[in-house]
Amino acid sequence: MAGTLLSVIVLVAGVVVMLVLHILVVVWALRRGLALRRAPPPRDEERASKAAEGLSAEELGELPCHEHERKAGAGAGDCAVCLEAFQVGDRCRVLPSCEHGFHAQCVDSWLRKSRVCPICRAEVVVVGRGKVAGEVAASVVVAERQGGADR
Repeated sequence: MAGTLLSVIVLVAGVVVMLVLHILVVVWALRRGLALRRAPPPRDEERASKAAEGLSAEELGELPCHEHERKAGAGAGDCAVCLEAFQVGDRCRVLPSCEHGFHAQCVDSWLRKSRVCPICRAEVVVVGRGKVAGEVAASVVVAERQGGADR
């Protein structure tokens, strides 16, 4: 009888200890959650919210645009937004910050929603029309970035 009573006491004590530990963990988790909510947001979130704003129609108009001149085929490259090959005469746009090239229509719809390049996530910096260098060789830059330029 004494052995059974001792077993019941040890069992009840174990359950009480487990219950107290559970309550302590829950209180700790709730306090930590409140502390994290009060902390200032990281700078990456601020940057992400700014990038989520997108470009205005005026800013899009300031980005360089050209007609693709290289022949479609092995070295022409593809638009990373629509995944279609560049064709002669397609309106293309090369982003000034990273020099990635896209169909103008495809990247414009992307840039209205986000200020970052769809490939490398570099922020698109809009520079006035007269200040952008390399607009003449833009179709060659597109092909080179896509890995198809003859060297």
